[in-house]
Amino acid sequence: MRIPLMMMLGLGPTVARLKLRRCKSVGAIPTVWGRVWIHGEGEIEVGHRVVFDARMAPIELHAQQGARIVIEDDVTIEGGTSIEAQSYVVLGARSRLGMWCKLLDNMYHPLRGNRHERPKSTPLVVEEGVTVGSRSILLPGTHLQKGASVASGTVISRRIPPGVTVGGSPARALRREVAR
Repeated sequence: MRIPLMMMLGLGPTVARLKLRRCKSVGAIPTVWGRVWIHGEGEIEVGHRVVFDARMAPIELHAQQGARIVIEDDVTIEGGTSIEAQSYVVLGARSRLGMWCKLLDNMYHPLRGNRHERPKSTPLVVEEGVTVGSRSILLPGTHLQKGASVASGTVISRRIPPGVTVGGSPARALRREVAR
């Protein structure tokens, strides 16, 4: 495996901070490979040792004015992922988002009635130790509890209990962790 020149020179975290300069706060030792697009007037907080692996496709973080995106410690986000917040999105410590994931806390228009009205946002919470497979979509009101796992291509819009693996569209339980 080739080590990038910036890493050998110890410039990796410095370059990552430069790429994340529009964030409200950035923790120690961030890693950014590729492009991270940061949009909006909201606040984005990045924890310690967060990895943005955008070598295959850019990662997009979009926080509207008054909104917050909180990415806690030791989170890994892979390329093509888009996180959009109208109010609040949080990614818990040690969680992992696969490639091409989409996280939304607002649907931007109602499914019935006046499609020009913007519906109320519902916070999206991913607790610690959660793994989200590639091409998954987390809709408003999703709450993935500690240790949950999401199969690739899953669409979720509700609370998932701790230690449960879900898959499908709509999501259904595939496996439950056995308490020891």
